[in-house]
Amino acid sequence: MDRFPTLYTPRLILRKITIDDIPSLLRYANNRKIADRIVNIPYPYEEPTAVFRISYVHQGYKQKTRFVFSIVSKENQSLIGEISLHLNSKRDGAEIGYWIGEAFWNQGLMKEAIAAVTQFGFQKLHLITISASCDADNIASHKVLEHNNFKPASSNGKTLVYYIENHEITQNDIF
Repeated sequence: MDRFPTLYTPRLILRKITIDDIPSLLRYANNRKIADRIVNIPYPYEEPTAVFRISYVHQGYKQKTRFVFSIVSKENQSLIGEISLHLNSKRDGAEIGYWIGEAFWNQGLMKEAIAAVTQFGFQKLHLITISASCDADNIASHKVLEHNNFKPASSNGKTLVYYIENHEITQNDIF
C-alpha cells in the first residue's frame, strides 16, 4: 500500500491527516472532556502538539505500524475527529482508537467510522483481531463498540477491553 487509503461512509470521509487540518484539530481536540478520555491528547491542545501529532501519524504510516485517519464530515469538509488502527508487532492484530469533537457526539458518526475502519483492517490489512479499550464509565464508547459487534473481553474495573475477530464481521454489518 503505497498511498494512504481513503475510506467513505454515508456521511464521512476517512483520509490522511494534513497540515490543513491543524485549525480543526485545535478547535475539536482542545477539549478537556476529550483529553480526559484519550491518552495522547493533552489539555490544552496547542499548535505545537498538533504539528507533532501530524508527524507522528505520518511516521507510523511510513513504518506501517499505525493507520490514523482524519474523520471528515462530508457536510462541512473539515476534520471533526480521528480514528486509528495501531498494529501489533506480528501485524495480525490491532487496537482501534478514536475521538470525535463534542459538537458531533450522539449523531452515529463514530459508528460509521468504526465500521469502515474495522472493515479496512480485516479486508485490506488482513488482521485477525481488532481490540479497543475504553473507560468503564464511557457508556457511549461501549455502545458504539457493541453496535459494531465488538465483544467485551476483560476489565480491570477502570478500563474495559473489547475485541472483534475477522470472521465475526459480514458485509451486512457495515453501515
